[in-house]
Amino acid sequence: MKYVFVLFCLLLKFWGESFAQEQPGAEQIALAHSDVSTVDDVFSLFNNPAGLALIKTREIGFYYSPAPFGVKELANAFAAYCEPTQYGSFSAGYSNYGFELYKENKFAVGYGRKIANNFFIGLSSVYHNISIKNYGSKGVFAFNLGVITKLSDQVGLGFAVHNVTRSTITNESNDIPTVIWLGTDLKFVKDFVFSAALKKEIGFNPSIRLGTEYSMHDFLKLMIGTSNEPNTFSGGIGIMYQFIQVDYAFFSHPDLGLTHQFSVIIRFTNN
Repeated sequence: MKYVFVLFCLLLKFWGESFAQEQPGAEQIALAHSDVSTVDDVFSLFNNPAGLALIKTREIGFYYSPAPFGVKELANAFAAYCEPTQYGSFSAGYSNYGFELYKENKFAVGYGRKIANNFFIGLSSVYHNISIKNYGSKGVFAFNLGVITKLSDQVGLGFAVHNVTRSTITNESNDIPTVIWLGTDLKFVKDFVFSAALKKEIGFNPSIRLGTEYSMHDFLKLMIGTSNEPNTFSGGIGIMYQFIQVDYAFFSHPDLGLTHQFSVIIRFTNN
């Protein structure tokens, strides 16, 4: 019975990690997660926690992917909150993925702080819980680290490690992947941001991520991205109106086709 549980858990975990979008939000997905050095919203908690230190006002964000690749059982949702203070930015979040037979829940807390001029660090702790019907549930804590530095107004660098503790839910290694991210951004053309990242998951080939963001107006931006391992293409649009940002992204997988994601960020600006 124990081995059946482990096998079932690993198979579903592989499906989820490979094909479900388990890193929010829509803007990040539209850029193919190339924005390791530029991420600066509440979803930094789940991406690069150093980005929390770049947030200036209180934020709350919601992300939803209702039926990735037409499969409603892969639906996933995230919610996150960030509170900037003079001592750094504190954040908390929750995510849900799966259906009645198999569910994953994550509870996260994070902290980001400016250490020196143009140098930011962040740490997040994520409690992963997997529940399989008739087999029970199990959970474990994992930790993520992140760094962002601005070399100039035109060049930035970012670094993040997900599951730096190599935590596992079962006795099998890498059922919670350990992933290393290294990225940069270039702002040499007005209204354009070019970003690139290298993702290396332990045990798998590295993946190159490229993205471009174009700010058409103060309230509108367009985004495109691409990656290999596997070869994907993504894009999206972001609309900012006063204190609300709404993002839409599409993501194309070579075997599974097209899927869609949505996210909303509310910023509580000071009066």
